[in-house]
Amino acid sequence: MNSRDIIALKKEILQNLSKRQLKDVFESLTKLVVNLQDWKVSETLSELETNYKYMLHYLFEGVEDTERDNVYRNLLRSLYELTDDVADELLNIESTNIFYEKYRINRLKTNTLPDYLKELKDISDSMSIVDLLEAGEEKNQRKLDLAVRRERVASDLFSKVYVSPRAEESDYNDYISFLENEVMPVREKSLLLSALSLSLFHRFDYRKVQVLMYTSFSDNMQLRVRAIVGLVILMQMYDVRWSLYPELQSQLDIMSENQEFRRAVRRVVIQLIRSRETEQISKKIREEILPEMMKFNNLAGRKLNMEELMGGDTDFSEKNPEWQKELEESGLGKKLQEYSNLQMEGADVFHSTFSGLKHFSFFSEISNWFMPFDPSYSELMSLFPEDSGSNLLKTAVLDSGHMCNSDKYSFCLSLLQISPAQRDMMMGRMGAESEEIKQLQKEAQAMNPTIDDEVTSNQYIQDLYRFFKLHPYRNNFFDVFKLSLNFYEKKSIAPLISDEESMRKIAQYCFDKNNFSEALDVFNRLIDIDSQNDDIWQKIGYCKQMLNNQDGALAAYLQADVLRPDNSWIIRRIAQIYRTLKKPDMSLYYYQKAAKLNPDNVNTELNIGHCYLEMNDYEQALNTYFKVELLDSKGTKAQRPIAWTAFLLRKYELAQKYYNQILERKPTIHDFLNAGHVDLCAGNMKEAIEHYKQAVYKENDFELFAMLFEADRESLMNHGVDAKIFPFLFDQIKYGVG
Repeated sequence: MNSRDIIALKKEILQNLSKRQLKDVFESLTKLVVNLQDWKVSETLSELETNYKYMLHYLFEGVEDTERDNVYRNLLRSLYELTDDVADELLNIESTNIFYEKYRINRLKTNTLPDYLKELKDISDSMSIVDLLEAGEEKNQRKLDLAVRRERVASDLFSKVYVSPRAEESDYNDYISFLENEVMPVREKSLLLSALSLSLFHRFDYRKVQVLMYTSFSDNMQLRVRAIVGLVILMQMYDVRWSLYPELQSQLDIMSENQEFRRAVRRVVIQLIRSRETEQISKKIREEILPEMMKFNNLAGRKLNMEELMGGDTDFSEKNPEWQKELEESGLGKKLQEYSNLQMEGADVFHSTFSGLKHFSFFSEISNWFMPFDPSYSELMSLFPEDSGSNLLKTAVLDSGHMCNSDKYSFCLSLLQISPAQRDMMMGRMGAESEEIKQLQKEAQAMNPTIDDEVTSNQYIQDLYRFFKLHPYRNNFFDVFKLSLNFYEKKSIAPLISDEESMRKIAQYCFDKNNFSEALDVFNRLIDIDSQNDDIWQKIGYCKQMLNNQDGALAAYLQADVLRPDNSWIIRRIAQIYRTLKKPDMSLYYYQKAAKLNPDNVNTELNIGHCYLEMNDYEQALNTYFKVELLDSKGTKAQRPIAWTAFLLRKYELAQKYYNQILERKPTIHDFLNAGHVDLCAGNMKEAIEHYKQAVYKENDFELFAMLFEADRESLMNHGVDAKIFPFLFDQIKYGVG
């Protein structure tokens, strides 16, 4: 059985387990176990099936058994774990996946977690001694050697935990001892938590989950944040298994009583939702903002250089007003403001910038993708010398809340590729900006005491995003960012974010980001709590309308109209949907209501005209379109409706007049076609042929022209055009266009 067969069979077993089709599970799992050729595992599987058969027997014999639910739950739990373990054992032999390659390497190593703890403590003690030495080349070299040794040990530790087998009670105790050790640096503790998370993404292990749950209340912000992010993703992944582990649910129930923990979960949920727009933001920066910057730089480079444009001084009033005008006319100003807003709310605006800077050897180690930024990392020591006094680069990079750890390493490693002189020049420019960053952070901290937790979790999620999207072997890992965002359908997570405040914030965030399906799910839950809230009904209506559920949207808007009558936005939405549903009479009624609330509105009057047109009341439609023409300052919005309605009323001269005006501006294929129809019905055959030829030329597509013409055939015949002329007409056009 090859790797593909093993993975396919495992997937089939897990699907049947989720459906609780255990007979099929036992049959498929037996196929896996036979290939393993381990009599202990075969015996375990046989025992599980025998127990299940006994349970079924007693159930259908009508025997009361108060322990049946517990027996069944433990059976399911054992089958899930056995499936994972057997598949892993087989893949350890067959697979070339990076997980199993690392597993085969680590199987030969005998180091335990306490061994790594001891070695790292030894390094820490040695570093303390070196710090006492006088500054000089020897001290620098010894520090570098210790840093390299520390990194090697940390990398080995990460791999050990990542591919570790299912944890025993002793393993749990070792993990907790490591995380609680006061001498151990936060950097290594953070890596341990990331390795545990990555291991859990590969295979569920309740004791490892308990480590994350325990650390979710750590006094250290870095550790607390990593644990909570990992925990939320795990609950997303393994919600179907969660109920099989009452010890986890009991612990989570206790944790959920802590409001700070609930707020942290809500924050992570919103940040995970936000991560889904990263590619869209990157595309926008790459295709819209950067080209506009280049374009503007060429246009106004001598008047306003890009340093002034991107610098901290955004008060354009002190500069030449013509420069500001050029910026506004270029459209760049608006795009930069949008970019700034995205950056301030924590969006991942640097992904596109740094995605091409993950080729350094630093990123060949999996652990380095998860490492908190540390200026004492061996490769960066030359950038951050101890004797440099106030290191502007260090301050700027460390204080940047917008760059994740992975990107900070990319940035610094890139700086090593340029000359010291260029770096010094850059440091000078970054100095003032760094002080501004500090001041902004102080102000943000004063307004939001949990801002540090928020920034840290956002950075960690971005680190995870870089790993799963940019790692050279990313296809070897399950991409957690492809998980569905249906958090409220997850029985494990939903209770943590089901208070009204959380639901409102999550719903509004999804709504603002046009994630209408997710927003609708939460708004529906909110309306059950507050059924008289017209704002929620409006948003439910809007979500359903955007999801093309017109009937559902109409029902929601009508409910909002009852609660908040005479709101022009609601009324116009109702009118719009009735028109979409081909009910122009009802649409007209609501557009007329909207017109009373907001008289002489061009768009409202235009839609009233459309309703009359769809009701075949052409005279009223034409009069309404004339009113629009008077109201419209440019006088162009009503031209096409007037021309077509005049044609329908057989007022060909009026129609010709308006089509002539239309053809002088920016005519479409439809304009030439309709102008031809008017001339054809008016008996102006030569003019009709000419307009039809122009319609063909417009798109250079005779087939498209013929299809559009065919759609109007019946209307032309109703206007008295003899159908016999159509073949001749087409041939004449074909000869005319060559």
